[in-house]
Amino acid sequence: MAENEDDVALSRFFKVFLSETASESMAIPMSFNEHLEDPLPRKAKLQGTGGGVWTVSFTTIRDCAYFSSGWSKFAEDHELKDGEFLTFVYDGHPTFEVRVFGHSRCKETRAVVETVELSDSDDEEEEDSSVEADGEVEEVSQSIYPVDSNQTVSYDEVVARVSSTEVTGNPCFTTNLKQRTYELFIPANVVREHALTFGDSIKYIDAEGVMKGGRGK
Repeated sequence: MAENEDDVALSRFFKVFLSETASESMAIPMSFNEHLEDPLPRKAKLQGTGGGVWTVSFTTIRDCAYFSSGWSKFAEDHELKDGEFLTFVYDGHPTFEVRVFGHSRCKETRAVVETVELSDSDDEEEEDSSVEADGEVEEVSQSIYPVDSNQTVSYDEVVARVSSTEVTGNPCFTTNLKQRTYELFIPANVVREHALTFGDSIKYIDAEGVMKGGRGK
């Protein structure tokens, strides 16, 4: 497939992965420095071919920029092996699209993010679960701001944590992930049964820490 003009215009570089030197951090070629912001941002995003995004720290050592904290997680999740070929396409935001070429020299899709397909019945159930207030249908949702974290958590890990959590007397519920990955939908029956009210923001607390979300409009 031919690349479009916007993709061709983006800056890029390649690296060969060697675990001895790149397991904990990855050096960016010094010749690429002219494409980086000055001063160098503290964080960057790595977007894998499997749909996930990893946050890594930028570090400068002797005029050479490195992906440092968070890189080891990216390498582990993508099961990088010695001699594999990586390409980095930079959009300047700063986000790098990372493609992995295995020993077969073909591009491989790794660390795939699980998605949930929506059917017509799902849409109908979502509409039926809306909250009716003052004669109008109100959809209750919380849009989560992107989390500034150096780690990603797999679906299986999330399920294991939820399963092992001791249930308290606080209201609780289960919900399905939709295509809008940064939104959490709260079932209407939970809102009604517990007379829940929401301000402009809400805090989400788990074992990894606290993140703040905004109420959907």
